[in-house]
Amino acid sequence: MGKSKFYQAELVEVKDIIKAEYPLHYKEITLEERMGKDAKCPDCGKNHWWLLPKESVAVSEGGKSYCECLNCGYQTHL
Repeated sequence: MGKSKFYQAELVEVKDIIKAEYPLHYKEITLEERMGKDAKCPDCGKNHWWLLPKESVAVSEGGKSYCECLNCGYQTHL
């Protein structure tokens, strides 16, 4: 096993998440369809999310974009 590596993520707001993550189908999909009214977290009720990196286990194994609630850590696919 090699030397440890650490990475830092920077939060950058994405204005149109559906268009960014589904560029070919964004006209057919709405955020409300994907995540419910106001994209509220089902665990805590907040609506601030961060996208998991493409290199994360959830994304690489699940094959979809995943996001995590910044308040409580709940994860779901987008």
